[in-house]
Amino acid sequence: MTNPITGLGASIRRQSTAEQATEAIRHAILSGRLPPGTPLREAALAAELGISRSTLREAARTLESEGLVRYQMNRGIVVADITGPDVADIYAARTAVELAAADALTSHRDPAVYARLADLVDQIERAFGHGDVAAVLDGDRLFHATLVAATGSPRLRRLHGQLQQEQRLALALAERSRHELGRIADDHRQLLDALHRSPEEARAELTAHLQAGAAELQRLLDLLAHRNERETPRG
Repeated sequence: MTNPITGLGASIRRQSTAEQATEAIRHAILSGRLPPGTPLREAALAAELGISRSTLREAARTLESEGLVRYQMNRGIVVADITGPDVADIYAARTAVELAAADALTSHRDPAVYARLADLVDQIERAFGHGDVAAVLDGDRLFHATLVAATGSPRLRRLHGQLQQEQRLALALAERSRHELGRIADDHRQLLDALHRSPEEARAELTAHLQAGAAELQRLLDLLAHRNERETPRG
C-alpha cells in the first residue's frame, strides 16, 4: 500500500518569491521608507522587485491581511493610513484581552512567564537606548503576546495576534517619532513590577499603559495631520 504522505514535500521550497517580495515591502513600510498613503504602482513595483504582477498581487494580499496596505478605487495598492477610530478600536479590544491575561497571570503566578517577561523588558530597554526601532517593536510585541499566552486560551491568543498585526504600522510610526512625542523612557518595567503585585494593581497599571499608548498614537496622528496641512499647497 502506498504511503499517503509520500511526495508531499516535493514542491516545498524554503521561501517563495511572493514571501520574499512580501518581506521586502513589509520592511519598507515599517521602516518608514514607504509612509502611509503612498501608492504602490503595480507595474513599477513589480519591475523593481523583479517579479510578475501576479506575484506582487499575492504579496499585497498578505500585506492587506496584516493591515499594512489597502486597495483604493482608482489608486490600486496604497500603504494603509492610520485613523483615530482605528486606534481607539484596537486599543479597546486589546485592553479587554490583556486584562484577562493579567488576571490569569496574577492568579497562577507562573515563574517561567515572569522570567520571560523580564528578559523581554531588558531587550526593550537596550533597544530603546540604542534607538533600534525594529527591536523595540519586536520586544513590545513579544511582551504582550507572552502576557496573553498566560491565559492558556488559543482563541484569545489568535485574537490578540490579529490586533497586533493591525497595529504594527501605527506602532512603527510612533516609535520613529518618540523624540517628537516627548517620550524619553520605556514603561514596560513599571508594568512588569505591577504584574508582580496584586491583581488590582496589575489591572490598573496595564490599563494606564494601554491608555498611554493609545493617547500617544492619537497625538502622533494629530501631529502628522497638522504637518500635512502645512505642507499642502493652497489655492
